[in-house]
Formats: sequence, C-alpha cells, structure tokens
Amino acid sequence: MSYQIDRSGPSPQFLNARNVAGVTLQEQFKKLGGKLDSPHDFRWVKTELTWPSFDHLTFAYGNQVFSVLVDAMQGGRSSISRQARDRFLEATNENNLVPCIFPVEIETMLPTSADWNLFDAVELTPLDPESFDTNGQVVMSEWELRNFAIQIVRDAITRDSSSEILSFTDELGVDPQVWFQDADGNRAWVIVRHCPQITGNEWEPYAGIEKSHPQLQSYNGYFAAVSLASSAPVLRDLDGNIVPLSARFTGKAPLYRGDGFHIKFDGLRRIYVS
Repeated sequence: MSYQIDRSGPSPQFLNARNVAGVTLQEQFKKLGGKLDSPHDFRWVKTELTWPSFDHLTFAYGNQVFSVLVDAMQGGRSSISRQARDRFLEATNENNLVPCIFPVEIETMLPTSADWNLFDAVELTPLDPESFDTNGQVVMSEWELRNFAIQIVRDAITRDSSSEILSFTDELGVDPQVWFQDADGNRAWVIVRHCPQITGNEWEPYAGIEKSHPQLQSYNGYFAAVSLASSAPVLRDLDGNIVPLSARFTGKAPLYRGDGFHIKFDGLRRIYVS
C-alpha cells in the first residue's frame, strides 16, 4: 500500500508512559551493561515514535532484538487492543524479534513492577533480556535492514541544515517511508529499500507509483537504494564458503546482528516531479 504518512496524535498520557518506559530501560542498560563487548551490549534500535508502526520501542542485546509495546494501563486494565496485539505478534514473529509488553499505570505514571518491567507478549510472564541466548550469529531480518536503510536516508537528508524530516515509517508493506521538506520549503516523499546489491535499476518498479495513489501527486517523489555489507575481514556465505572481499556488496555474505557494516548509498533519485 502507498499513502501519505502523517504523524498520529497520541495522547499526552501515552507519551508520558512511553517516556517512562524509555527511561526505565535505559537505566537497566546502564546498570546491567558491560558484560558483552560494545557492538553486542545493550543498544537502542529504534527510539522514535513512528506511525504506522507495530511497536513503540526497540532495543537489542547480543544476538536478540526486543520489540516493545507500551501499555498505558488504567486501573489495571490494558489499553492494547486485540487487533494491535495480533499485529504486533505477527510482525515480531516474521522478523525474529522478541515481543515484549511494558505496562505503565496511568494514574501513578509508574511501571507496574520493578527492574525491567517487561512481560512476554504471549504468556504475559516476566521477561529478562539477559536470560536469552546471546551467542551465535543471527541473520538480520527484513525489518531490521529496512530500519537501518531509513536511518541512513534520514541522516543524508538532514545533512542539509535547510531540509527537515517531517515523518517516516519502518512498517513493512507501507510506502513511502520518508516525508521531508527540502531547502525550498517543498514537501517530498521517498521510497526506501535495502538492496543486497545495487545495479542502478532498483527504482524502476516504483516509477509511476503516484498514478495509482493520487495523494502523492502534489509532491516530488524520490527513490533511495541502500546496500549494507559486513565489514568483517573474512566473509562467508551461509554454507561457510569464503566470499571474496571484491564481492562484498553482492549480497552473498549474510548480514548478522551486531556486526559492523560498510554502506553504499548514492543519494536520492527523483522518480516523480509534481
């Protein structure tokens, strides 16, 4: 689907509850961090509140990525609808993420339990991130790669101090990913894709997308292809065979959580002029 992304209007109570969750988790990171080396220790994957999105916060530890729904509870009653929970569980399952609930009681604006205050979204039992396996390599999911690519594009746009990011989404299946205002004050949209290998024609399937989505036609449109490659000194494919460094950007070597990356991004390609 493709449509203009506008920021939703979350309630002040929810925003406060989300802030409580972020602060609490950050305190836990500082308190318990240091057992793993820096690239694999507690780290934020996403802290921005985006819409549409299946979760509210995302962090990683070792080879695990934890997706968090903040539950602004009233009188012990959950505010998360069944539809939102089902969508959350489907997305986390598809992208190998650990689904967590972080409940906050609105009346007191406090977590409902001590320490992590995280609960398994299926069993609703307490969840400790340190109890998960942190050894071994785990291939990054499509959502993680898309989220990473969007960050790169956003950073590139905002390097021009006169440009401003208006909104963005990392929800798979939703286009465009980014809306921004350029140096001339014009709004524009960007379709972002992570591409294992960039050939130069990745934009072609999206040319003319505005024809079936009239709401895009009043704004200039761009396409951004981002390729990531492991910075490991020796690359191997999934079968353990060595991949030559000259083939680093061919997608033959998988991308693993916590690895360092080389980035290939040649900027925005205009695909529509309003």
